[in-house]
Amino acid sequence: MKTNRIIRLSLSILMLLPVALLAQDRKDKIETMHIAYLSQRLNLTSAEAEKFWPIYNEFRAEQDKLRKEHMDNMQHVRRAGGIDSLSDAEVQKLISSETDIETKQVEVRKEYAVKFQQAIPLRKVAKFFVAEEEFKRYLLNELKRRDHEGKGRDEDGPPPPGMN
Repeated sequence: MKTNRIIRLSLSILMLLPVALLAQDRKDKIETMHIAYLSQRLNLTSAEAEKFWPIYNEFRAEQDKLRKEHMDNMQHVRRAGGIDSLSDAEVQKLISSETDIETKQVEVRKEYAVKFQQAIPLRKVAKFFVAEEEFKRYLLNELKRRDHEGKGRDEDGPPPPGMN
């Protein structure tokens, strides 16, 4: 019996591995496109790039941490069976947590706007924040397009705006 469970668990893990690898591959491709897009839009000198990218990596780590907190909240709601399945105290805690996350996101943007100005000129900092929003819009539009077509696009697909 125990051996059967181990075999079934091992098979399940092996079956999920390609899905996990595909998801990671897709995430890596998006990140590569994102960095290429920012590089093209900001047109950093080598001296600027040397200062900018480490700060950017810190910025992304902070954003990822907040995104994870948000996803944890949403996963808690799904596991509970939706908002209506939560107690009033849990809903209040969720609202408080989500507004705290949004506040922290604004604080991170403010903090890193100052840090970026120490690495690159002010106008390039502004271009960075615009480019971040443009890239997000591109990804959302791409998802909508795929959903509308009902199929995926080819391996490379069209470049994000400003990448041609």
